[in-house]
Order: sequence, then C-alpha cells, then structure tokens
Amino acid sequence: MSVIKRFAAACLILLIFSCATETIKIYSFNIQIFGVSKMSKPEVVDVLVKIISGADVTAVQEVRSAGADPVTQFMSLLPPAYRHVIGPREGRGRSKEQYWVIYNSEKLTVRDCAVWPDPDDIFERNPFAVYFQTKDKFDFILINNHIQPSAAAAEIEALPGLVSYFQELWNEPDVLVAGDFNADGAYYDESLLETIFPKEKYLTVITNEYDTTVAESENTYDRIIITSSAREDFTGKFGVIRFHEVYEFSRYAITPKEVSDHYPVWAEFRLDKDTD
Repeated sequence: MSVIKRFAAACLILLIFSCATETIKIYSFNIQIFGVSKMSKPEVVDVLVKIISGADVTAVQEVRSAGADPVTQFMSLLPPAYRHVIGPREGRGRSKEQYWVIYNSEKLTVRDCAVWPDPDDIFERNPFAVYFQTKDKFDFILINNHIQPSAAAAEIEALPGLVSYFQELWNEPDVLVAGDFNADGAYYDESLLETIFPKEKYLTVITNEYDTTVAESENTYDRIIITSSAREDFTGKFGVIRFHEVYEFSRYAITPKEVSDHYPVWAEFRLDKDTD
C-alpha cells in the first residue's frame, strides 16, 4: 500500500471514530431496602457496584437508611466520575424511603432537582425529579418514583400530571419516568397502562412482556416510559439485567435475592439528536 493510500485509510478511520454517536445508558433499579445491612455484605455490594458502574445514570428506589453513611460508602466504591443527588425521606408512616440518582459527571451535569409537591396528597412517596444537561444536545428530566402497591391505580394515574408539571417548571419537553411502578400482578392491571400513557404522547420502553422481578412469578413492576419528544433520542436499545446470569453467581456465596428482589431495567439514548 502506498504512503498516500495509507494516509487516506488512516484519515477514514479517524473520521469514522469522530462521527461515532455518543450515547448514555439510563438504569432504573429498586435495590430493595438499601442501608446498613446491605452494605455489610461485601459480595452484595460487589455486585451492586458492578451493575451501577455500567450505567451513566441510575434511578435508585428503596433507600431506607436513616443516616447518610451507606450512600456515602457506596459512592466511594464507584469510579471517581460518579456523583449523586438524593431526595428527602418520604413516607406517611414509620417506614421512610429516599430516591437516589447516581450519574456520570463526565457526561452529565445536574441543572436542578425537585420533589413533586403533591398538593392532593396522592403519593405515599412523592416522586423526585432531576433535570440533566449532557455535554451535547440531549437535555432531559428524569422522574424517579416508587409506586405504593396498595394505591397503584391512583398513583400511576397521577403520573402524567407530574410530567406536565416538571415540563413547565423547567421548560423541557423530554421526560423519562422511571422506577418501580408495581404495574402488574395483584397490584395493577397492566393493560391499563396504555390508557394512562397513550402511544401518541409516550413510548413505554419496558413493556408488559418483560419480567423485572427475581421471584419465580413473572411481573413487569419496573418501567421506563418516555415522552414522545424523546423518541428521537432513544436508540431503540433497552433491556432487563438478570444480574445472577451476567455476573456468574456460582462464585458468590449469596443468592440473587440478597442483592434485590428486582432486576435493573435500562434504555440507551443518543446525545446528538435532540432538536427541542
């Protein structure tokens, strides 16, 4: 090959790499009673660190610790670029939970965050929204929620109102609603979800045929739903991480349920396609 041809080939390779679309992966994960007890199990923590290190953003539900130490300790085990925001302790009774959002600061910054004010006191745990800005065009709002099983119908029905509220608050149309919806099984008729999130306004990424629980029964409790404006940013790639299959649990002395009774769900988004 001549010097000129080698140079042309090298330039083509550089062009291909420079034009490669950068993406982010967004996870939603109900870690199940995250706190001191879970952080005291090294193998459980090892699996959790591996899972969350694979995401650029993770919306975590069920942080139950009354103190900040478990969250602080866990963050110290992640790559240095990872940061987090965490909401207030939520819940009407003695059992309180926090929403925790972990993100890769090399790809994203937090413009703002807020708790849904819930003027009609619908939610057991008021959802927590984070307004993200990426280093490219894709800015978006992530609403993290954990639906109360006994009030699933009322809380799910109220979620589109939250979407509109945060869209107006931050003048941003792209919204991702993620979390443990408890939108299946004895708690909720999953066929109703499409009436709450109609196809002309939303895309339900994690649909009814996916099993998101570690239990033997198959239920789609965990969801990622995006507004129609964010379709242009969605790569079409998504899934459920069956962590006991991915991380070779045969070498661990723990069961999958010790990590969580839920699997993480994920979706991938482009950073360069946003037009709104």
